[in-house]
Amino acid sequence: LLEIYRSKMIPRLCEGGDDGNYGSTAVQDVHCVQTMATRIYYGLFVAESKFRTEREKASALIKAEDREGLMAFITKPEVEARNIQRVILKARTFSQDIAVDSSGKAIQTDEPKYKVNPEFIGDVFRDFIMPLTRDVEVEYLLKRI
Repeated sequence: LLEIYRSKMIPRLCEGGDDGNYGSTAVQDVHCVQTMATRIYYGLFVAESKFRTEREKASALIKAEDREGLMAFITKPEVEARNIQRVILKARTFSQDIAVDSSGKAIQTDEPKYKVNPEFIGDVFRDFIMPLTRDVEVEYLLKRI
């Protein structure tokens, strides 16, 4: 996760150069990685729920140590697609640059500006967070019985 964060995310999130804010940058980096790790490890609870929903099927796959079968068992493309869209919507909502006039009133603009590209956040979720979560789910299930 740390390597993905350093090599895939940071270059697309941050401008090049040195702003000298090492302490606050380190704090934010740790917060981001911890938040992603927490989200990934929620997969343990999701895996348990999926196991309990279809105990016989899951047990057979676990006993056969069928990683590919377990991956197919836990993967729900329609749910994942909805989650990605939800993440993009949240990123659009919470990463907007909000301009205010001298009285502190929000200035309405035709085209919102974002601190972070919401589509990129959706890509991160789809390409990194979800696959790592599925890996955690499969590993958990293999040790479940």
